Amino acid sequence: MKPIKATLLYLIRDGEILLVYKKRGHGEGKWNGIGGKIDGETPEECVIREAAEETSLRVNKFELCGIIYFYNVYGRDWDVFVFRGEDFEGTPLESEEVFPKWFKFSDIPYEEMWEDDKEWLPLVIEGRYFMAEFHFDGDKLIHSKVMNLSKEEIQNIYQRLKE
Repeated sequence: MKPIKATLLYLIRDGEILLVYKKRGHGEGKWNGIGGKIDGETPEECVIREAAEETSLRVNKFELCGIIYFYNVYGRDWDVFVFRGEDFEGTPLESEEVFPKWFKFSDIPYEEMWEDDKEWLPLVIEGRYFMAEFHFDGDKLIHSKVMNLSKEEIQNIYQRLKE
């Protein structure tokens, strides 16, 4: 079975990060970034669509900062493109799927997030670039590997994946 391809977007402003509480679907009951499955579109188009659908925000500028390979999350593999942005318009609004909330970096609720987030979300906040693998059994993390990359390296990997 082919991996599910998806995106995550983390918006940052003035020492805060926007997280969304998933009310239904994959990750229900957890805080996460804005995102979802890529559906016949580019990852960038997916980011824009998901931000509008989930939070009513219009994102103007964002950049790829990570690529994560998740294995055996409830029996499925995921290839996730992680984006970071600071240029957006609007106020995040609750939708049927999520409840958005701004968190100070020091107050991120890691205990209510996917177990792997604490290993790579700080890299997003710090403006760094990375590639990672996380092996799960259901939603229990059993093995992880995170590699720091340069901006050039992440862009080169991304270009090869798009070809």
